Amino acid sequence: MIFIKTFKGYEDKTLMLDADVNTWIAQNQIDVVDVKSALSHEHESRAGSGDLLYTVTYRADAPVD
Repeated sequence: MIFIKTFKGYEDKTLMLDADVNTWIAQNQIDVVDVKSALSHEHESRAGSGDLLYTVTYRADAPVD
């Protein structure tokens, strides 16, 4: 079956988000089908950066946490 998993991070901390996704893939031996990213930026936010989302589409027998 095909499943998706979404990871959320901050646009100014892409290395941390990349590391989280890569670790999850390696630890669970994920068969990745596709990865998409989206950036959400709130105008005049206090943090000064937006949310970065990675959606990983993967093939597995059941969802992987």
